[in-house]
Amino acid sequence: MRLTMVARPPSPALMALMRQLGATDAVHYDMHDLPEDRAALEAIRARYEAAGLRWTVAESGPALDRIVMGLEGWQEQTERYRRLLGHLGALGVEVVAYNFMPQVSEDAMVIRTAYDMPTRGGALTSRFRLADVGPGTLPHNQAPIPRERMWENLERFLRAVIPAAEAAGVRMAIHPDDPPLPELCGLQRIMGTPEDFDRLLGVSPSPANALTFCMGCFAEGGHDLPALVRRWAGRIGFVHVRDIRGDAEDFHETFPDDGQNDLPAVFEALAETGYGGPIRSDHAPLITGQQATAPDKGESSDGYAPTGHVFALGYMRGLAQCAERAVAARRP
Repeated sequence: MRLTMVARPPSPALMALMRQLGATDAVHYDMHDLPEDRAALEAIRARYEAAGLRWTVAESGPALDRIVMGLEGWQEQTERYRRLLGHLGALGVEVVAYNFMPQVSEDAMVIRTAYDMPTRGGALTSRFRLADVGPGTLPHNQAPIPRERMWENLERFLRAVIPAAEAAGVRMAIHPDDPPLPELCGLQRIMGTPEDFDRLLGVSPSPANALTFCMGCFAEGGHDLPALVRRWAGRIGFVHVRDIRGDAEDFHETFPDDGQNDLPAVFEALAETGYGGPIRSDHAPLITGQQATAPDKGESSDGYAPTGHVFALGYMRGLAQCAERAVAARRP
């Protein structure tokens, strides 16, 4: 397992911190788009290389908002996506982590109703409560489309881009809806249940058609995380590590050692199934004395202030080492 975290913003100091913590891979996190210009992409890679990091993950990849909803211009956006996959593969990017939620805005992808909930020791974290969702939670003028129409759009997209991903040596790793509810604010969301992921993986058996195993999202759905790792062995292209307390309709995010799931068992399942790809710390609570990285959230936790991730990455390294040694000891 290759441990990493998101450098947000990708400053030299934060990337140096990543190397000091033992990270070798960089996750370029841009929920809006990537440039198509090859020189601009090379500049992104060079920035990470200067810090001693390999750029191996693009999250959330090229824009696909028109593809998701089947809007005018989806064909051009699909062709652009195919071209970018070729560029990314040539630059050494191994994984494009994407989602298929209606992409009204960055906040439309991961919906929370509060960012100032106290967790262990008074650290601040995010919360979602369906009862608190209102017209201002996700303002949009997007015309909803039926669930099955979204599935048709996703399957058409995959049939078009998976051959390009294979040729580029890139794995497309879809992220679960967060929270995993079938509808929010009038918009359908189709990647929430294990059965949804089974259907997606059945569209193409190619290793390029993979998933991002987000522990937090599958925990929100109340699923057995180690069982899901084993269910999708060989089809997991990327891993997000976080935990929660609650369920899909009312939960808050926790430190990775303070949630309701058995993360040591999840890491052991990853080791048993031979997962050796990138694995990153996901949203982490805001520790006292730190600033949130998203200005619009003020002194609250957007999940990406670095100190919480320092703790998470150290915890993850311990889990990974213990799991890999335990699995190795059981081999004949």
